[in-house]
Amino acid sequence: MGPLLALTLLAGFGGEWTPAELEALAAMSPLEAPPADPTNRVADDPAAARLGQWLFFDPSLSGNGRISCATCHDPAKGFSDGKSVAETLGRGTRRTPTVVNAAYQRWLFWDGRVDSLWAQAVQPIENPLEMGGDRRAVAGYLAREGDLRRAYEQVFGAPPDPGRADLVFANVGKAIAAYERRLVRGDAPFDRYVAHLTGRPGGDEGALDSAARRGLHLFLGRARCSLCHSGPSFSDSEFHNTAAPPGEWGDPQDPGRYRGLTLLAADPFNAAGPFSDAPQSAAARRLARLRHTTESFGAFRTPSLRNLAHRAPYMHAGQFKTLGDVLRFYSTREELAPTSHHQESILRPLNLSPTELADLEAFLLSLEGRPLDPSLLRAPSSPLL
Repeated sequence: MGPLLALTLLAGFGGEWTPAELEALAAMSPLEAPPADPTNRVADDPAAARLGQWLFFDPSLSGNGRISCATCHDPAKGFSDGKSVAETLGRGTRRTPTVVNAAYQRWLFWDGRVDSLWAQAVQPIENPLEMGGDRRAVAGYLAREGDLRRAYEQVFGAPPDPGRADLVFANVGKAIAAYERRLVRGDAPFDRYVAHLTGRPGGDEGALDSAARRGLHLFLGRARCSLCHSGPSFSDSEFHNTAAPPGEWGDPQDPGRYRGLTLLAADPFNAAGPFSDAPQSAAARRLARLRHTTESFGAFRTPSLRNLAHRAPYMHAGQFKTLGDVLRFYSTREELAPTSHHQESILRPLNLSPTELADLEAFLLSLEGRPLDPSLLRAPSSPLL
């Protein structure tokens, strides 16, 4: 135990918590600024974020001119769509993840098939089930539209060249990622409570009520949630086969991470690829260490537990309509998906009481961060800063 926490205990702030629990809580808060992305040199450029925000809400990137990124990542629905699985031009088999706090993720999509926010941003544009667009058409659109062309040139130093559509497409993703990096919601009631326990500024002993504190005890203890939902993002950034049932539209044989690893290695926009701004970075070297084994079959990325209130339905195929349904599944382990592949051995029935389930849900809802700046929830007046 560190000296700060020892002092905290002596001062009486943490009398409800053991030294081990206080150490764990201090490692889960606060949510700092997103980590740098060296593969995207404009990741924190305000002009890039402005251009990216315009593009995020612009349906002209789609094949039919009617679908934007915001169609599925709707600000009014927690930057998701409220559907069990993604559905625009066609219906997919997986839930639309939120892009709020996505800048903290090491791997993107449920199967981790990309390794940066900018590489993720371009895939839906050309997906025939989503936006149905084309990178050459996108490059031509940017080259024709005066303000867009000037905004692109302001950020990337040269006008968009339709003859280099791959480069323009990568830069579109990098601008959208710069906007999405601003979609951060932290300073939740949980964070203010932990600040009180650890003596940091902004602490509030009353930020968590008794039910939420009981739920937090369960989260750290008997329910063992923190084994996978760890750190300030409440995710280990890894992949697990929880044997969740496929739901109405999910694929019972979805290979998950197993196929995602193949797609990641083949993606020209990955961190080691020709469009990365740091192809020798740690993010790029990480690709060489990945192991492609059958143990990853049916495994999906551990989602963050922050800001869950407006993200229903839940899980990779929207299998559960409410948080209560999710908690009951993990408590009872009933209706498991039949599979012969590797499943998580640490998951066992918890047999939590209705009161304990309610307490856990109360704690999870205490992870709801401060609202986003309203100016981030709509298209800007111009793509130019």
